[in-house]
Amino acid sequence: MSTKPTQRIGYREATALGVGGIIGAGIFVLSGTASGLAGPAVVVSFGIAFGASLILSLCYAELSSMHDDSGGPYAYAKRHLPPAVATVVGWANWGAWICASAYVGIGVGSYLHLLVPALSQPVASALVIAVFTCLNLLGIRFSGSVQFVALILTVIVLLGFIAVGTAHVDTALYTPFMPHGWNGVMQAALIGFLALTGWDAIVVSAEEIEHPRRTIPLSILTSLGISFVLYAGLLLISNGIVPWNELGASETPVVDVSRVFFGSQGPLVVNCIVLLALLAAVNANLIVISRASMVLARDRLAPRVLNLNLTGRQVPVVAIVCAGVAQTLMSIAGNLRFAVSSTGFLYTLTFITSILALFKARRHGVGASFKVPLYPLVPALALVLCFVFITSAGVAGILTGVGWIAVGLCYAHWRRRNEPDERIRLLSRGAGTGSASRTDVLR
Repeated sequence: MSTKPTQRIGYREATALGVGGIIGAGIFVLSGTASGLAGPAVVVSFGIAFGASLILSLCYAELSSMHDDSGGPYAYAKRHLPPAVATVVGWANWGAWICASAYVGIGVGSYLHLLVPALSQPVASALVIAVFTCLNLLGIRFSGSVQFVALILTVIVLLGFIAVGTAHVDTALYTPFMPHGWNGVMQAALIGFLALTGWDAIVVSAEEIEHPRRTIPLSILTSLGISFVLYAGLLLISNGIVPWNELGASETPVVDVSRVFFGSQGPLVVNCIVLLALLAAVNANLIVISRASMVLARDRLAPRVLNLNLTGRQVPVVAIVCAGVAQTLMSIAGNLRFAVSSTGFLYTLTFITSILALFKARRHGVGASFKVPLYPLVPALALVLCFVFITSAGVAGILTGVGWIAVGLCYAHWRRRNEPDERIRLLSRGAGTGSASRTDVLR
């Protein structure tokens, strides 16, 4: 039997978790790709992406102010949408973070290998993940404190990098400002939207956050704002130091920029910055993957062993260890292009269902301490944007995502037929309107 966790984290740790989910390899790699498409106007592209992420985060903020149980999109779907949809969302959210862990793990291993050549990329990835898995076993409060320290160091170092780079900016490089017109700007905006996702890591761990209905909305908006400032600052100085077309052709754009004002030591400096940011991302991934699987296991939609804590600290030990193993395997055998496309499809699917859950909750008059402004225009616009973005996943991403969800549906069906109990029967009767009694039984 499981109970609610006794350890909780506050606003600063929750914000650090959100920033850790956003800031990763994307800020150091995708910034170059986006610059190649939009030129110096890439800042406009990321401004558009920030607006899209903001209106979506407002929807999540209202949903999180209605409910305080973990699971994020799955918890919202379970309360407001049909049971089969909730199963799809739960597995989609779990799968999205597992796929995302591939490029985070590969990135941290690659940069650690550059600093310590004796460690190969797979060995370096496995070593880092093992260390953070052990830290997570000490509880959310300790791992949250580690996340906060990593966030502070990352922000300080990145702001320092931006400040030093400002003195080397050549404003002539901002012309032409929009070399590929609005078409290029919008293509780069799609990349920016994907780069700015990750703040929903906060809502997945809602039960372990103090005063979640107040803390979560504030943490979501703060983490998104901090991340956008860092992205925008880095993009501005990068395009003012290295020509946009060279940035677009480079696999290590920030390294190229750093060589201008750090000389031969530039790559070393950047490697340290990237590694620090990726360490926070590894920790955020472990927290989210373990909590997403734990909540599914609690409702008998994933193997029940994932809900075991094995200690008196209410720490999901088995889920954390399995999350570490999954992240290690994805880091060793994963393919970056495959991981990005699969993550994009699964991730955006959870966004779509969460917005639908918000419409349903409003229709049923569920109380919320935070309200989306300009309702229903804002969530409707967010829904349209999500349908546009989900088509960018490609055939491979869609097929992989559908296959993963099919496994989840088959498992849930098998459990209902072979292990009937009161919780499964309640889930099979239909979604409720969000009453506390139904959720308590499910737990």
